[in-house]
Amino acid sequence: MLTISRICLLLLLVLTIFITPSYAVTLQNSTSTNENINLYELKDQTYYFPANYALNDKTVFLPLRRWDLIFTGDHINQIDDPVDRENINYVIPGPFNHVMVYMGKDSKGLAYAIELNLYSLEGGGRLSLICLGSDFGILRHPETQRIHDKRMMENRWAMRFINTAYEQVRTHEDLLFSRLENDLATNLPYQFVLEHSGQLWDRYIYLIDDGFEGGAGCSDYWTTLFEVYAGLCIKNVRMSAQEMVDYASNSSEGRLAYVPTEVSPFSNPVFVYQLLAMGFQIVPDDPHVYSCDGTEETGIVLPYLIMQSDLLEEIQSLKSPFPVF
Repeated sequence: MLTISRICLLLLLVLTIFITPSYAVTLQNSTSTNENINLYELKDQTYYFPANYALNDKTVFLPLRRWDLIFTGDHINQIDDPVDRENINYVIPGPFNHVMVYMGKDSKGLAYAIELNLYSLEGGGRLSLICLGSDFGILRHPETQRIHDKRMMENRWAMRFINTAYEQVRTHEDLLFSRLENDLATNLPYQFVLEHSGQLWDRYIYLIDDGFEGGAGCSDYWTTLFEVYAGLCIKNVRMSAQEMVDYASNSSEGRLAYVPTEVSPFSNPVFVYQLLAMGFQIVPDDPHVYSCDGTEETGIVLPYLIMQSDLLEEIQSLKSPFPVF
């Protein structure tokens, strides 16, 4: 039996080397797959997610189950000027600037997640069901469906709810699925977390944290969803207006964050710290009142703060390079 297992492992390694990974395209050409896949048909099966916490870290495989949170950062394939696109990412502190949730596999063994993604600064974005490919890239996604390949990221990680929180989510799974299905069908739009009139005379920049009203961002969509439909309050995940000012003004990364022309009152891009120096102010949002206990929190939800929540825990990675079938 040991000899057979070793042969199987060797064959799998050879196949992985020669088989083309899942079909991938850049953001510019990608579309969601929710028009082709029924959310309720996805099976809660393990997906081995290729992860590296930092760019130069060795890739490990994290066995995901439904409702595990995936955190990514910085696309390698950019759609705009590389320098500009990279600087946009500095608006969000930390190496991770995006959150999605694993939902399961289809009958072919392809894994799917749901994300609320910004496809372009001009065109906006929406909630989408996207294909993550198959375990170890062995199966190819049909090339007629253009997808994101989330392995084309500099930073990739995943975490899961602790047991008590996970059971709470599973108990309310029907409600969660119903809301997700509705939001996918209605193309819930991406909402910027900062709002400005675009007029030079207007010095006020407003933080937006209003739940599902008018859409949502990639992070606050999930915190709102789990709170409203599962009674799970993920706390201490917001950066306040003053913390944003300190980040943009004083940190090395924050001083590289700039405001693109698409959402700027100026004809050319300017750095956030320059706006603040000119007298622009980030106005605190109304406090978010947690339905669980009535406590309040202000600011915008950020991926790296979600990762620090005591409701999440690390996922033990696969010990061997690949499982033996």
